[in-house]
Amino acid sequence: MRRALSAALVGLLAAAVPASGQWPAGAGNFWGKVSFFHHQTTEQFRADGEKKPFINTGAESISQAIFLDLNVGVTDRLDLWLQAPYYDLEFNDAAGDRKSTGIGDVRLSARYNLFQLREGSLPVSARFTTKFPVNEFPIDAEIVPVGEGQFDFEAWLEGGLSLWPLPAYSVVWVGYRWRLENSKTTRKPGNELVFLAELGGTELVGGLGGKVVLDGIFGEPGAIQGVQLGSVDEREILYLAPTLFYSLTPSTLLEVGVRIPLQGKNYPAGAPMQIGLFRRGSFWN
Repeated sequence: MRRALSAALVGLLAAAVPASGQWPAGAGNFWGKVSFFHHQTTEQFRADGEKKPFINTGAESISQAIFLDLNVGVTDRLDLWLQAPYYDLEFNDAAGDRKSTGIGDVRLSARYNLFQLREGSLPVSARFTTKFPVNEFPIDAEIVPVGEGQFDFEAWLEGGLSLWPLPAYSVVWVGYRWRLENSKTTRKPGNELVFLAELGGTELVGGLGGKVVLDGIFGEPGAIQGVQLGSVDEREILYLAPTLFYSLTPSTLLEVGVRIPLQGKNYPAGAPMQIGLFRRGSFWN
């Protein structure tokens, strides 16, 4: 379970996406976000879906991370998106305390707007993402890794809908994640179906808005040295994430939220807290 601590903080790339992130940024425009996550738990979802204390006696995980997201509009239809995390991870039990810090796996995405309906209020886009390790993966089982040590490739179909004249919007994403083998451990994590559904409103009361996000990962069994591990290795998590945001300026938002786990398998329990500062702008202004 120590090897899943970094995943518990964000689960999906979507955890750090701002409300306006579904719409193309436009050529020369950008948005950026800095997010802080904190997660602390003594429980895990076991392979059968039951939530129980960690198997290790007296175990507790304390995980924190800072995520930097930068999205740039290359053309009016093509965006490039970079996400880089920095982790501070602890796993403590009766055998001792373990702590690791460092840059985690980095994600680079290209998103292309396929078409827009209803005069641009309903964008549909395709996104392709590569996740790649930037740190050496530790073989020592007593070291908490800040990354997973292998490449992932993702394909997403994304749709958004502006509910104007109401100050509200909705978003639906569906994707698939292909996970390659970690050559050091000869372990190949199972591929995953991923999704997100979001409903939010901007400036509902003054500069205050909010959103509710339902996102999940449903994994297939992995393999070690080509041998399938079976259903006991399936990774699954479903989060409900209510979030409030406040418009500090017309181009700057402050977000505060919590990600509540509804169900899971082979995943840390507990509810990560998150706070983020989002800003959008243009390179031409």
